[in-house]
Amino acid sequence: MRFYLVVLLAACGTSDSTGTDGGTTTDSNGPMSDARGSGSIDAPGPSNRVSSTLTSSCGTLQGRAIVNFNGNFGIAFTEDDSPYTFLGSVQFELPDGYTGTIPNPEAWNGSSARRVVATTSTSYQLHGNHCWFNGAVPSAAGSVVITEFRPNDGVVKATFNALQLRSCTASAVCTVSGSIETTAEGVFD
Repeated sequence: MRFYLVVLLAACGTSDSTGTDGGTTTDSNGPMSDARGSGSIDAPGPSNRVSSTLTSSCGTLQGRAIVNFNGNFGIAFTEDDSPYTFLGSVQFELPDGYTGTIPNPEAWNGSSARRVVATTSTSYQLHGNHCWFNGAVPSAAGSVVITEFRPNDGVVKATFNALQLRSCTASAVCTVSGSIETTAEGVFD
């Protein structure tokens, strides 16, 4: 059985013009790097931010935020201090570069790219525009308009207008209003 201990030390004068190190750490089995292949995970810069005025009947969608893209794009909100209790989240599953209105309920035909918007409550219950069942769609389901979406860069700009998202496991409805804008992946206080 082999164990590896990797220690990364920053050496003075070894960074390139972008402020990152060379990008690859090597052990006896060859090079290792982070998921982006750069070898370093950059902290959000001073101009990177999350701005949310979202109000929701099922979770708090403001405050300390964690922005991440891993197959779908999510922004999780937590308390400001340890133990960083989960407060709620909003997720997007859209084609890269998508702009326009998201249908509610989701009008997916099984062959086109999906257009899903969802929120997660404090009890981790998922509500989404893809979870309307048995014709239970309200007559005024609200809307969400995406003006910019680049998930690989951690960027979304969206405005919610009383968007009603149905629970994926029960009959509860979560209504979301306001706007959200992110400029990068990372943790934002």
